[in-house]
Amino acid sequence: MRIVLFLITLTFMVACEKEMQEADALGANSTITGAWVENGYVENMTMFQRSEALEASKYGFILGGDGSFVERKNSGWCGTPPIAYADYEGTWEALSDSLLEVTVGYWGGVMTYQMRIVSLESDQLKIRYLYAEDRALAK
Repeated sequence: MRIVLFLITLTFMVACEKEMQEADALGANSTITGAWVENGYVENMTMFQRSEALEASKYGFILGGDGSFVERKNSGWCGTPPIAYADYEGTWEALSDSLLEVTVGYWGGVMTYQMRIVSLESDQLKIRYLYAEDRALAK
């Protein structure tokens, strides 16, 4: 019985430590967790508005404090309106205070990309997506 209680306690401590490490790595950007809904584009940046939940017919994502990630995006290969949306689960990791690495499903499998935090205010977020050719080598 004591071994079972010890293992449960140890598992809980490891999970809490990972969550604290993510917040520590983000520094001033630790408030990024939560739901974000796309709100437009400026140059090569995507703008988001903080939200209570994802919207049914808009791109957005949820960054969970535990490293979980949910991305609402098109559910098929066709991007011509009307677009059907679906939620895809994944994970995220803070590589630095302004760089996140995301691994998430999509209609064709699984993809990994990075998000560069350009600016973060209480309810506004600007990011730059970094795919294979643009990815930062920070780890």
